[in-house]
Amino acid sequence: MLVYTYFQLVGILIGGIVAFRLRMPKIESEHKKNLYICAVLGLIIGMKLPVLLSYEWNPSFILNGKSYMGGILGAFVGINLYKLFVRQTKQAFGGRFVIPLAIAAGFGKIGCYYNGCCSGVISVPTQIIESIFQFLMAIFVYIFYKKTQRTDLLFPIYLLVYLIMRFIIEFVRIEPRIIWGLTIYQILSIIFIPIVIIILWRRRHA
Repeated sequence: MLVYTYFQLVGILIGGIVAFRLRMPKIESEHKKNLYICAVLGLIIGMKLPVLLSYEWNPSFILNGKSYMGGILGAFVGINLYKLFVRQTKQAFGGRFVIPLAIAAGFGKIGCYYNGCCSGVISVPTQIIESIFQFLMAIFVYIFYKKTQRTDLLFPIYLLVYLIMRFIIEFVRIEPRIIWGLTIYQILSIIFIPIVIIILWRRRHA
């Protein structure tokens, strides 16, 4: 547990340093404070919901049970619901957080490996696979940004590729099968992949 916490903190620290060094465009909006609040609320709810839907209720989940995928989807939903409420659906707010987020998640998954959670069947190191994926996505998104300067496309691209990866890797992860032999994360991927594709298409052709 100590090693897990260590890698979580290292990921947050390095992600923060990268965010500071990148100096990507900041959010310029009168709704910035409310957007952050909605993102955090969505993150907290999203981190817990998939765990509760996958397993029977356990009081330990209040502190320990959390899902990275659920967290980013929860923040995504929270932000977009608020944007819909204030009629700012064409604004993009998540691009500057993608690279630090991927780096933090990459270190976090190393912590999961040493903690023994989020593992795969037959000793498949799904945590390390996900960690490598996150670091590669951070590099890819950075190169894409340097070439295009399109911060509005960064989060949809990252989320789309991540959801596809998660749908595939779930076949070898040790997770309860909810329906049709699929995990809750595969079901969420099926729901959100078309939504993200539509958002990406609209922004690309705006």
